[in-house]
Amino acid sequence: MNRKSSFWMLMTVIVIAITGCSNADETGGDTLATFNETGYPIVEEPITLEMMGKRSPIQPEWGEMGFFQDMEALTNIQFDYRTATNEDFVQNKQLAFASLELPDLFYGADLTAGEEVDYGSQGLLIPLEDLIAQYAPHIQQLLDENPELEASITTPDGHIYALPALDQAPTSKTPIMWMNGPWLQAMGAEKPATMEAFYELLKRIKEEDPGNVGEVIPLTANTPADLRVGLLPNFGIVQNEGIYTDGDVVEYAWVQDEFKAYLTYMNRLYEEELLDNEMFSHTWEQFVAKGDRTGIFSTWPIVQVGFEDPADALNYPILPPMTSEVNDIKQTIEYSEVFRGRAAITKDNPHPEATIRWLDYLYSEEGTILSRLGIEGETYEWNEDDQWILLSQDGLSTTETNAQHAPGVGTSVPMVLTEAFYSKEGGNSAILEIYEWVNEELIPYAKMPYPQVYFTVEEQQRISMLKTDIDSYFEQMEAKFITGAQPIDETWDEYVETLQQLGIDELVELNQAAYDRWLETQ
Repeated sequence: MNRKSSFWMLMTVIVIAITGCSNADETGGDTLATFNETGYPIVEEPITLEMMGKRSPIQPEWGEMGFFQDMEALTNIQFDYRTATNEDFVQNKQLAFASLELPDLFYGADLTAGEEVDYGSQGLLIPLEDLIAQYAPHIQQLLDENPELEASITTPDGHIYALPALDQAPTSKTPIMWMNGPWLQAMGAEKPATMEAFYELLKRIKEEDPGNVGEVIPLTANTPADLRVGLLPNFGIVQNEGIYTDGDVVEYAWVQDEFKAYLTYMNRLYEEELLDNEMFSHTWEQFVAKGDRTGIFSTWPIVQVGFEDPADALNYPILPPMTSEVNDIKQTIEYSEVFRGRAAITKDNPHPEATIRWLDYLYSEEGTILSRLGIEGETYEWNEDDQWILLSQDGLSTTETNAQHAPGVGTSVPMVLTEAFYSKEGGNSAILEIYEWVNEELIPYAKMPYPQVYFTVEEQQRISMLKTDIDSYFEQMEAKFITGAQPIDETWDEYVETLQQLGIDELVELNQAAYDRWLETQ
């Protein structure tokens, strides 16, 4: 080859390289050669990404759901799915980060604030604010109209690593425990106003077996945490993961005398078999299967008990806030209408621009309807008053039918559920009445234990280290105290001392610092 030929070959390579770089800059990368910044489909040629999410036990495999099929038809983006339910998902999510075998997209991610800060600062989750500004008009409009929303999802380093949901339903603002109304009626029993009256009610349920079911379970919950959330406020503590404020002072719940009183009460119920003795070991499926044998429970009656007519839900009233020997104030937990950590894009995603546009659709009215209601004609329909009505198919309840095609039923996904959305609910007068129950019986007594804050990277890293041992020890001891494996009075001081040695004082100090910064912004 002569020098002239070599020269022109070299120039050709350089031109191709420059052209390739230029195209990448103009289109956002080789992933965007067929990318549409507006309109649909999002990409002209189909692309496949990997999604990881928490699938509800009442949902089919995600690839079978109408939501994902319709989104693929609209956007030309399809997914390979890595899903699991409940605790299995949490373990899989932690393993994905630890092994760096990340999906392209976390959807229905249940990312904690700590995970956002930790994995965002490490570069495993990518910042979203620039992508939102350029490619996500629905998300941007939501942030513009709700300045407090942007503040609540922006981490201390100034980035948004995960997208939220907005849910203004009364039933999303506070936890609910449900009562078996037919059993109450059969016994001629009233709703309890005190924890002692609650004990007497559970005792009657066990002794009288008002449902004639044999092995009756007076009280059960899916997890000890669900039981704690539902009943601990009656003993005077409204907390979030053990943290709460008394005035402007941060406190740690699990060493307080009120929590000791709660444990003593629960041990009493456990010993008398008024509390489900399998609560510390049963699976979700086993928990739900106990529905027709339960008196008081921690999930919606249509799931726990099962019935075809939504009006039957009105047979299951909500358990009211109660007082106790250590607390004379009725109270319950208030949740923020902003639910963080619903979706995030990872560093391994080759198509972040296309992905943010896929997510952005979910913040439109059409996207929220698809997420929450599913497929028109199959899971819901519109009536003549422009109200949506949930359908029931194949012997399933409306909730179970809805969950066949709407991931927003049972999974924490990105969507915007406003009061206007709920005001269009028709055909199910029961849910509207339940909203009234919550507004009358729970909301007036609801209080937020601790605001939604973010910690600095250093704070979060330290908190994560501390909580690993603290939470593990606490959960073991809570189970031992309630089941009687450890006598409370004899070992309480040792338990408190061990928690102090594990660093609860430092944990409180870190939360106090974050709370003080939050106060300055109010």
